[in-house]
Amino acid sequence: MAMYTISFLEITPYITWSLIFWDYLITLDDEITFFWSSRRSWIKFLFFANRYIGLLLRVWDVIVMILGIIFGIPDPYLKSLIAQKDDILNHLCDKLISESIQAFQACLVCVDSGSVLYVSMQLLVIESILVLRIWAIMGKRRWVLWTFCGLLFCSTATSIVLSVHFFLFASFAWPYAIPTLLFEAIIFGSAAYHGIKASGGLRPLLLQSQGPFRSGPKPILLLVFQGSVLYFIAVLLSLPIMAFFDPRLGITTMSIAVSYMLLGLRKNVLSDPVGPSSQGVELRTLRFTANRALSSEEGEATMNTGSFP
Repeated sequence: MAMYTISFLEITPYITWSLIFWDYLITLDDEITFFWSSRRSWIKFLFFANRYIGLLLRVWDVIVMILGIIFGIPDPYLKSLIAQKDDILNHLCDKLISESIQAFQACLVCVDSGSVLYVSMQLLVIESILVLRIWAIMGKRRWVLWTFCGLLFCSTATSIVLSVHFFLFASFAWPYAIPTLLFEAIIFGSAAYHGIKASGGLRPLLLQSQGPFRSGPKPILLLVFQGSVLYFIAVLLSLPIMAFFDPRLGITTMSIAVSYMLLGLRKNVLSDPVGPSSQGVELRTLRFTANRALSSEEGEATMNTGSFP
């Protein structure tokens, strides 16, 4: 009897489904508490887009596999799960579209959750959250917003062009790796630099948790710094998976990481027993350091931490 060896690529769909569905279940209560009743904002819209686009795409993957089982396309014992899914989508588009190869390819882009269309959409949402976050950290200056929006546009456009030119329907997305890594590194470096600068150095920033806040919530400067570090580590782990194995697993990991970053920050601010002012003072310090030219009215406005991503 022949031995069947299971590769990492074959189990990535199961890992992806487990991650996203389990994460949704264990964080749904925090989502309801900290986002459902909050005021409307771009961060709130992007948070829900990040959560539910990925979730709906994973549900679609499950539906595709069920259709394959129902119609017997193909034998699940002969091919990996990803190969089965590709065959099912090819069969579906072949039945629906038969006029031209261009129409067939367009159909595949629309029905494949790992295509350039959906990976680009999810990356755009995730990185838009990061742009708004760094914009808030750096004092909500207009040039900062436009600069990082321009970088985001260049990164996304480069990724799409490379993907379309090289591997439009490949099961991996290495063209995303380089421009996305560069963009994420710039975002991380900017956030870390301003957090360290506002705290007077790396050591004072790390020692904040041992100060008067040690029995309460973490200082917001430390929380922002830690969130940036942990997210960037998640990116470094996700991009190789996206590039060489399964883009769905890589993008799901990044999506979960950015959701935790937003939930953790909002949960920490709103659960401060001292009141919003203790977190607001730190946030104002961070923004004032980034932009000493802010007027006194603008400085007081930053005391409201509800708008901080």
